[in-house]
Amino acid sequence: MKSINHYILAFCFLTILSCEKMDSSYEEFIVAGGINYPGKVISAEAHPGKNRVELTWIPSSDPNVEKTKVFWNNYQDSLLVELPKSDTRDTLSLFIDNLPENSSYSFVLKTYNAEGNESVPVELITPVYGASYEGNIKNRSILNSFIQGSPEVVSILWDEANITDGAYAVEVKYTDTLEVSKTETLLVTKDTTTIKDMKGGTTFEYRTVYIPESSIDSFYTSYTQNDTYYLSKSNWSVIDFSTQHPGDENRVENIIDGNSGTRWHTYAGGSSYPHYVTIDMGAEHTLSNFEIYRMTDDDRAADTFRLWSSTDNLNWTDLGEFNFDRFTNEGQVFNIPSAPKARYFKYEGLTGPEDYMVTGEISIKYLNTIPE
Repeated sequence: MKSINHYILAFCFLTILSCEKMDSSYEEFIVAGGINYPGKVISAEAHPGKNRVELTWIPSSDPNVEKTKVFWNNYQDSLLVELPKSDTRDTLSLFIDNLPENSSYSFVLKTYNAEGNESVPVELITPVYGASYEGNIKNRSILNSFIQGSPEVVSILWDEANITDGAYAVEVKYTDTLEVSKTETLLVTKDTTTIKDMKGGTTFEYRTVYIPESSIDSFYTSYTQNDTYYLSKSNWSVIDFSTQHPGDENRVENIIDGNSGTRWHTYAGGSSYPHYVTIDMGAEHTLSNFEIYRMTDDDRAADTFRLWSSTDNLNWTDLGEFNFDRFTNEGQVFNIPSAPKARYFKYEGLTGPEDYMVTGEISIKYLNTIPE
């Protein structure tokens, strides 16, 4: 038993000596009282922009913190922000400009006290946008632009916007009836723009505004000029026609329902050319172009047709005879050089492959400008 106790005492003595040697080896690195590490910044956020970024944070409540330093580009670049001489801890903001576009920047924030001690770093990861991003954003498409009433009201029906890439709004620029330039702004959550005072003989141009997530800057597509308007059919009605085949799918009203996939089918087995339909537009409008479709995938339309116009449904003006390509689903535009004002028009099929006739859709179309 004595032998064992001697061994234990010897081991303890050697251990104490070893610990004393270790302490003496590291004592030069020990600061009396320990290092006072400053408190780190609070609620730090990065807000990207166009070749710039805004960093915001709340200073530490540590009263010994005097400044914050921001590092980026792997600590190659930095900026120093002195803490305001105030007891309050309001949010601080720092703009860093002239940054090359990059999908992922790292910004590191450290605080410092009077002794030069630094805090635990806080890292922020953010993109920075620039010419490449702006060059790839797309203008929101127009599904249809049409006019209605007298004086004409312009309505624009928009396609879906690219919200994923940051689409925010659409700006529509036009000249009003007093020749004043105006801009209408529509958020991308809306799908219709209405303009009640556009000057006749003019058109509008539009662009899309993009604001990527958390961005401090807006980005814009190039302006696109609208080049097509359709006359609204909301007040149109069929007041006369030659024949129609039995069944709702063959009704003459299908020719003005806005869908070339429906048809007017004249009576099969009991009718022959010419076939006609008369339309009342509800008010006088300028007839500058007609757009006519066959019924989709159906080549039994007329080969030739004639158009007529009237202001009173009694006296008719011959607008000309035209050839129609019945082998394409594309709409075909027929220009009326005289551009008469009329309330009524008549479509008259003259010749075709069958005794009966099948037609898809008839519209009034304006190119480049609304009527004066």
